[in-house]
Amino acid sequence: MERSESIYRQSKQELEDIQQKLRMIEYELGTMDLHQKSIITKSVKGKIYYYEQWRSEGKVHSRYLAPVQPGIIWKEEQNLLRKQELLENKKKLEKLKKPLETFVKSLEREREKESLLKDYTFEVYWKDEITARVYVKGGRVTVSRFVEHPLKQLFADKNMTRYQLNKILELRCWDRNRADIDEILRHLGLKYYNPYEIVRKTHGVSYNDYIWFRFPGEKLTSKDVLVR
Repeated sequence: MERSESIYRQSKQELEDIQQKLRMIEYELGTMDLHQKSIITKSVKGKIYYYEQWRSEGKVHSRYLAPVQPGIIWKEEQNLLRKQELLENKKKLEKLKKPLETFVKSLEREREKESLLKDYTFEVYWKDEITARVYVKGGRVTVSRFVEHPLKQLFADKNMTRYQLNKILELRCWDRNRADIDEILRHLGLKYYNPYEIVRKTHGVSYNDYIWFRFPGEKLTSKDVLVR
């Protein structure tokens, strides 16, 4: 479990890095001319000149740059080389991105299957008022809601998948990608990021509201867990 979680986090981070690089490339390409240009020379009346050339709507277009002299068009050459470099990097990153996306999705499906191994239940409170009781069995989650108030109730539906529940629980956890998440998990005595295991430790408490979770066997009130 620990090893698979480590592989997942590493693969997810690699995918996010690739996506970020692609966004930066797309942004820079967006500041450049969209046409695929090249620099050519033409001889006119015995003199040689530089021209930019490109094809658009089935026609070849050209633009005069300067008479041929050493280094006179270095800026245009640099721009073309930079654009070529960006396009090549984009192609390589997209080639890496596709199989990595598939791998990460397969790991996410495996993580969901692993989470199906354990059935559990818990109660949800707003201060000391019970708002829901959640039953998790196999891949099915059933919610008994006792309060409809939107500020007190976490669940919009009475039935959901375990994956959907985990996403809701994750909203009551720290961001899995924050820089110090490993240190936080170690402090909680956890070896990997698991929303259910985290809220077992934190009771799903947030600074933003008065909602908290009570698990079977716990003799707790809001005063024991709430931070405000």
